[in-house]
Amino acid sequence: MENYHEYLEIRPDLPRRRRDLSLLPEMPLDVLLEIFSHLDPKDLLNMSRANKDFRRALLKPSMMHVLWRAKRVEKGAPEPPAGFSEAKWVAFLFNSFCYSCATPNVRTDFFLLKRLCIACKKSEYVSDENFSGFYPNLDSSILNFVPYTFYPPTTSKEEGDYGYHWSGDIDALCRVWTQYEPHVTAGLAGAQEAWEAHLNEQTAKIEQMQEAAILYKDWADAYEDQKLNDKNSIKEARINLVRQCFYELGYEQPDIEEVVNWDTPELKNSTAKITDRIWRNLRAKLEPQVVSAMEARLYADTLDTKFLRMAFLMESWNAWLATLNVPKLELLKYPQERDLWYLPAVCAVLDAPEDAILDFQPVINDFPNIAEAFIFTKREEMRRLVPIANLSGRTVDPLELATSVFSLPETLPPYPAQTLTYPPVAIGWKILSVCHLFAYEEEAERMGFNIEMPVYYDFDERLSRVAAYLVAQVGLDPHVATAANMDDLRERFICRLCAQQHPQYGRCLISVPALTWRAAVEHSRTHHQEVGYSFEVLRTAALQEQVHILERRQSDRNNHVKQSHYCNRCLAGSNEGKPDWFTKVQVHLYTRHNILMPVEDEDYIFNELDHHKVEMPSQVLYGFERA
Repeated sequence: MENYHEYLEIRPDLPRRRRDLSLLPEMPLDVLLEIFSHLDPKDLLNMSRANKDFRRALLKPSMMHVLWRAKRVEKGAPEPPAGFSEAKWVAFLFNSFCYSCATPNVRTDFFLLKRLCIACKKSEYVSDENFSGFYPNLDSSILNFVPYTFYPPTTSKEEGDYGYHWSGDIDALCRVWTQYEPHVTAGLAGAQEAWEAHLNEQTAKIEQMQEAAILYKDWADAYEDQKLNDKNSIKEARINLVRQCFYELGYEQPDIEEVVNWDTPELKNSTAKITDRIWRNLRAKLEPQVVSAMEARLYADTLDTKFLRMAFLMESWNAWLATLNVPKLELLKYPQERDLWYLPAVCAVLDAPEDAILDFQPVINDFPNIAEAFIFTKREEMRRLVPIANLSGRTVDPLELATSVFSLPETLPPYPAQTLTYPPVAIGWKILSVCHLFAYEEEAERMGFNIEMPVYYDFDERLSRVAAYLVAQVGLDPHVATAANMDDLRERFICRLCAQQHPQYGRCLISVPALTWRAAVEHSRTHHQEVGYSFEVLRTAALQEQVHILERRQSDRNNHVKQSHYCNRCLAGSNEGKPDWFTKVQVHLYTRHNILMPVEDEDYIFNELDHHKVEMPSQVLYGFERA
């Protein structure tokens, strides 16, 4: 025995014999029948096309009734019509390629006893409407003796208004007529009667085809339904087996059913049997998804708990805000719900274990400190974004500099309400303090949830250089000049790059926008990014006065059409805490606070978030010389 094992180790590997079925056609008939009886009709048809030997073996006359008829009966198919053998009828019923061009996956038309693709139908279907185009020398009455269908070329489910004929059937009838025509034309005895008898036979054949087609179609529809049911049963069994495998691994039902279901692409077009190899492949693909579903479910449960706790805190927070005697301008700086969500003191409550006994009162008692710390932290964080190169020893507050220009971060989610509400460019703490931007939390987004987290504006170095250029244009020091200083000057600027795009040459008057310095900065954000910037101060006194008059008119119009003002004396104001029309705010101040002549920033405030909406540049005719 030891020598035998040594021999196995040293013997050369014998070439593997190639497996083939060359001897299959030579097997005894009863053995062949036993093998073929286990094949589906489609598999049997494929075998008959494999080679000549199989074709001869399967299409023997003895096979027609023994094998092909048995297959038809097994599927419950009706008897074949005249002109079809059992094998041909099975091929017609269970194949799916086009009768004319072999296009696959084509439905059968039992009224024509043909299987045709849409392209062939469109090119070869003949009806009363297009008959003359196909056969200009024939009378359309010939269509009465040609098989027809009411299903149009583009559908096999809904019947049309008139019949369609296959051009090949018309050609076949014409060929028959060419055999009769010489005798009928010559007036030979019985020729006309023979031709009419043929037409009568054709008419009877068509009537029989129409009657039988209804039965054939009913069987085909029932067979398709049965195939679908069988396929669904197999898929359902496969789904249940895969689910059972995951149950045995310890995963829970909601997570498994979230992944393993009827829409799972990995479980389509497969058998119900799950082998070890199949399970290994499926597990490698599906288990990470089940784990993700479990994590998302647990995360959702955690969120539900946090939302409930946050709702209670917000109720207390809003009640506390209502007790404050603080100007609205200060209240707008206070943290919103998404800001509170991420504050350490609040997180300690929200992230506590689900079964923990919570005491919200310490957090509620600390609301004043929470609000103050939020504003202080936000201001300090944004101060740190200003480059040191922009500052000097005389700088009072980096955020108040005219050169401290911030823009919306690129990571902002595509949320229309946010991008429309908050200005694309923010300059000065007054507007930065009331802007509460947010992005989506990455972990939550990975789990399929949109949880808003607060973010800050980005410092924009390019626009900061534009602002420094504008400050220098009016003779101020960019390291010292504040946004308020620039506002007080009320200077207006003309964009020379826009003016240079005017098609006229030489000295001319052109209509250009007169921009505030803030609008000029924002203009540079949306225009001429690749070519730089060039502005000119509007010095003409007459034009300056004209611009100021136009801007006052625009401001008056805005007061009546824009809800951009708050009452600065109370929290609710005239519109339940939301901005309102200026006239309504005036009425509220008079009726509620007995203030007849309200003062801006003391009795009422303008919504800083609307500056970019209402600052519409006035168009002026400006003399400009272009080389």
